[in-house]
Amino acid sequence: MKNKTFIYTCLMIAMLCCPARALEIEGDAGVKAMLVDVDGSEATCNEYHDLTDGLYGSFDIRYDGGSYYLDLKASDIGYDTQHYTLEGGGWGSFRYYLDYNEIPHNFTFDARTFYSGSGTTDLTGPPSTDVNSWSSFDYSIERRSLGGGIDLQMLKPFYISASVSREDRDGIKPTAVEGGIAFGNAVELPEPIDYRTDTLKVEAGYSKTPIFSSLSFIYSAFDNDNRVLRFDNPFIGGNPKDTLTLPPDNEYYKIAFKNALKLPLRSRFNMNLGYTQSRSDETLLNSFFEGGTLNTISLSDREFDGKIITENYDFVLTSSPLAYLEGKLFYKYHRRKNSSDEILSVGDETLVNEPLNYRKNRYGMELGFRLPASLHLLASYTHADTDRNREDGSVNKDDIYSVDLTWSQIEFLEVTVGYERISRTANFHGPEASPDEPEFLENFLRRFDVTAKDRDAYKAEVDIFPAENLTIGFGYRNEDTNYHDATLGLGESESDEFSINADYTLSDRVHIAGYYDFEKIKYRQVQRRVPFNATEGFDPTEPPTATAFNWTAAEKDRTYEYGIGADVHIIPKKLTLRLNHSSVKSDGSVDYTFLLGANPLPSGRTQDNIDLSDWDDYRLTSYLAKIIYAASSKINVSAGYIYEKFDYDDAQYDGYRNTIGTPVNTYLTGAYADQSYKADIVFVSASYRF
Repeated sequence: MKNKTFIYTCLMIAMLCCPARALEIEGDAGVKAMLVDVDGSEATCNEYHDLTDGLYGSFDIRYDGGSYYLDLKASDIGYDTQHYTLEGGGWGSFRYYLDYNEIPHNFTFDARTFYSGSGTTDLTGPPSTDVNSWSSFDYSIERRSLGGGIDLQMLKPFYISASVSREDRDGIKPTAVEGGIAFGNAVELPEPIDYRTDTLKVEAGYSKTPIFSSLSFIYSAFDNDNRVLRFDNPFIGGNPKDTLTLPPDNEYYKIAFKNALKLPLRSRFNMNLGYTQSRSDETLLNSFFEGGTLNTISLSDREFDGKIITENYDFVLTSSPLAYLEGKLFYKYHRRKNSSDEILSVGDETLVNEPLNYRKNRYGMELGFRLPASLHLLASYTHADTDRNREDGSVNKDDIYSVDLTWSQIEFLEVTVGYERISRTANFHGPEASPDEPEFLENFLRRFDVTAKDRDAYKAEVDIFPAENLTIGFGYRNEDTNYHDATLGLGESESDEFSINADYTLSDRVHIAGYYDFEKIKYRQVQRRVPFNATEGFDPTEPPTATAFNWTAAEKDRTYEYGIGADVHIIPKKLTLRLNHSSVKSDGSVDYTFLLGANPLPSGRTQDNIDLSDWDDYRLTSYLAKIIYAASSKINVSAGYIYEKFDYDDAQYDGYRNTIGTPVNTYLTGAYADQSYKADIVFVSASYRF
């Protein structure tokens, strides 16, 4: 839908709905001119923005006729981030709204591929190592959403509301496939995006003390015009057509019932019940390339019917029977039942997909005590059981304890300290660790989100108000997690975070604010043993060799962030100077240790030069200088300058090439390859209030 059509529709509705006195309106309108110079990655600079040379505007028109109101807003007119909203209704009786919004998501501009047909579902062309002959395209997605709704309250205490919305997404995003020859052959592809999601929401309810009840229904349908992406396989003689499946159409609905009841002793009981169903049907592929040969597979059924049912029941009782006591009891139940088809494939070995089902029970209590000396103690306990039908994730039992203590006896000082403990046990349904079992590796490899663990977290916060015009805050948090059952994978993680912020009004003419934040995170990967056992596959118990050895990795990340800003009222209520500076820096590294036993390290390698010093390193720095002039009570004029610089370094992008190997075994398009940029922005704006 074109934005002009939307504006005209909004204005027509406004004219029809407003009474004759609608000319008595107020609001504001503005216009801004921008000059932008970007050196480097324009896509990263404009990831969710549209910072380009141009003129754009905004307005907000409001009408309040006593019993009737209307508000029409528009922002970023003419840009890819434009937003229009119309809201109106009668106070206490009804409300309606219309909303249109555009948001871009830019990944990489001027990506390159030897294929022709970028943005379509058919990529054709023989592979070429002459990158200069490749065609260029942009990895970018545009999201456009349109919606509207109405709320009716004239039948109080009953109410009803309904809304509909449509979201379209168009563009290209990066994806990659394995070439069907051997491990290491890969090609990056431009995947076309043409999604549409339609959503309907209806809710009816009753609201009158002491009862609130509502029944709601949500229906959503997702449609993808592109079901498969066909591409010429560059690794097989003759470049035969290969196929990549894309997200299938699906539909979703949810029915929910909510109820709240006020009880004696300042108590309240809340209930939330929900039932959700998701469905999707798709025709499965029955062939694939392996070793350069097209292999067919025998499927028990090529028509796959996907169906997932989700149920949740939540109950919460809160009470404060005494002035010094408050409490909460809760129980939450969540169940995911995957009733999708189980498809049997028969080849070298018989395989079947195993739909994931799980059930989660969560219950607990929270107690708060107001103690002497202005102390407030808050303690809680939560227990959770999660049962999965998956071999690597089975049954988890979590016990979570937390306590927070706040002291505020001194008027200008408030101190809070806290502690949280999470203890998780894991009971795996899979086979025990035995070399006689075919799933040998699975006995040593545990996903970090399901394995047993202990986590301790400490925090401290201090807020100081030494003067009416000065506020200072300090914060510290430490979190330490140990994973117990993983011979392979993540073994432990630790983080420390420190923050400080301050707000100071120097005088009626100067206001200063600033903050500083430091965070350190460390992950330690447990040794991974990769020798290959001909009988059992990858066997962690085999002794290391010079080419198949053990290793550990300690990943560290430090993030520093600070900002400072000031408003200087050169002429109070007339002329203001605004200055801002902020910086975010992340410094990551990986300390590798190769454990080869008696075997020496490969030639030229040492335990020091195998480490990675650039691991997701980046720095974003920005400066803003803006002068604001109130020409009158109705007219404001401003002008300013913004400088922004982003530097990104990562070992995986060092020496980036579009083709890798001799002969070439990898073709890349340049997605995310060069993300650094520097931007200079000059702007002038004016606004008028009426």
